[in-house]
Amino acid sequence: MNYTIRKRERKDCFDVANVTVLAWNETYKGIVPDEELNRLLNVKDEIGQRSYNEFDPKRNNKLVLEVNGKIVGFVGYGESDDVDYTGIGEIQALYILNEAHGLGLGRKLVNEAINELKKMGYSSMIISCFKGNPSNEFYKHIGGKYVKDRIYKRLNIPENVYYFENI
Repeated sequence: MNYTIRKRERKDCFDVANVTVLAWNETYKGIVPDEELNRLLNVKDEIGQRSYNEFDPKRNNKLVLEVNGKIVGFVGYGESDDVDYTGIGEIQALYILNEAHGLGLGRKLVNEAINELKKMGYSSMIISCFKGNPSNEFYKHIGGKYVKDRIYKRLNIPENVYYFENI
């Protein structure tokens, strides 16, 4: 298996939208309402087009994961917008299609995002994860300390928040 992790480019916007929508549908069945998962499938191309149109290389805080030349995952990172954790980094999105699970690539994406957060001047970070998502165990396994619950406002879904000190 050949894999590459690199900065997202404008040409990747449609592939990233595809990964987002498919990963939500693969992972969040029973967590996110079916209506929302179906809606995402119906607007996937619009999401990609909006991302393409709004792409700003100076504010490009996403890395893509390619396996054998196909984008199968990505990670988004930046400053935390959580009121309890201002001034630290956050991994805001981490999605990998099921076909690439179990290969250690999630950890590699997290490590690359941590490197980017360090370059931005952050020394700690948070990651949130929907309750009921099996990835909660992954975040604990890689050193995340559960610190609180919060609500994903757009869908009113509870999340666990994990804190990583000295990244």
